Amino acid sequence: MKKLLSLLIPALLLIPLCSFSQASPPRNSLEHKVDSLIQYGIQNKAFPGAQVLIFKNDSIQLNKSYGYQTYDSLNPITNSNLYDLASVTKVLASTLAFMKLYELYDIDLNKKVSSYIPLLKRSNKKNTSFKEVLSHSGGWIPYIAHQNLIYKKNGDFKNRTVSSKQNNKYPTQISDSLFIHKKYAKKILSRIKKTKIGDSGTYLYSGLWFFLLPELTLELSGLSFTGFLNTHFYSPLKLKRLTFLPSNQFPKDEIVPTEIDSLFRKKLVQGWVHDEAAAMMGGISGNAGLFANASSIAPLLKMFLQKGSIDGIQLLKPKTLELFTQRTFPQSENRRGLGFDKPSIKIDDPYPSELVSPESYGHSGFTGTFIWVDPIDKSFVVFLSNRVYPSRNQRGLYELGIRRKLLNVTIEN
Repeated sequence: MKKLLSLLIPALLLIPLCSFSQASPPRNSLEHKVDSLIQYGIQNKAFPGAQVLIFKNDSIQLNKSYGYQTYDSLNPITNSNLYDLASVTKVLASTLAFMKLYELYDIDLNKKVSSYIPLLKRSNKKNTSFKEVLSHSGGWIPYIAHQNLIYKKNGDFKNRTVSSKQNNKYPTQISDSLFIHKKYAKKILSRIKKTKIGDSGTYLYSGLWFFLLPELTLELSGLSFTGFLNTHFYSPLKLKRLTFLPSNQFPKDEIVPTEIDSLFRKKLVQGWVHDEAAAMMGGISGNAGLFANASSIAPLLKMFLQKGSIDGIQLLKPKTLELFTQRTFPQSENRRGLGFDKPSIKIDDPYPSELVSPESYGHSGFTGTFIWVDPIDKSFVVFLSNRVYPSRNQRGLYELGIRRKLLNVTIEN
């Protein structure tokens, strides 16, 4: 018996040791630190769930989903779920398309936008250059709240705005129960034309120019906005889960809900773009409207990191990316590139992180999304969440500094 025990005990002692070494990550691992950070955000209700993808050292180091679609903990987030990218659309659709237009049609960035867009020729925006609108220094106002202009005093919808019934006059669905008038998109463009304008050269973040970019794309290329993007980028990269109007392609339970909208749609927004103005453009807009999972964003960012090339295909020229991703006016306080956001130059207010290089760039989205590429660190980060659930008043994502800490963890590990 003693001899048997002497043989068994060493063998038994080895089992928990082997099991523990496989199951527990090192305390200083990138994954462990990201896990802790994202769970901290979920526990403090900064967002109910998230996707994180980190690329570094020539490979994806982490591609992981956390939490649930909502705080009821019914539907766990998976890597295939799609998030509303909000203003990240401005770089992964609009700026992307414009960079290709710039190459194909030899656009002079100092030229007036009105020379390409007739709508602006007799407006107060007739002298604004491409360089100014792309760097948010044209003096254009930030936004128009179109959703506040569609109601009568009695609370009903005004004529030729929105209807709860689909018909020939209201053909385009913009939510589960609302349809937009067929001419309303033109009204939005007309309002943009008539908005007041401030001093050019002064930084003021504005989304208005991006509503005009699909029209410019069609005018120059003969292709729709989505057709142009699919032809030159999304199809060559085989991006299966990056799209406008996801409800037309995917089951609703695969699309993460955003906000319980108490102001405009009066219900949970899921599968339809959260941004009201983009919704009223029919869901396809240069300002917002793109949905994706992190895995479908990664090839685009890898292409950026590799100077426009991926898998042997040159989608953009290296000089184009270099031009658009550097600060447009480096002698000014405006930190922006052409379409892309850049690190803050304020020492007392580092954005998005004190550790990113001056050469880095990216963009954030109102719904709680974020991408950032650092060519010096040779890394990029994709962070997707629905921080606006259940309400856009949820500001925990900002207050806890989740995106800054995520970048720091990526660079330090």
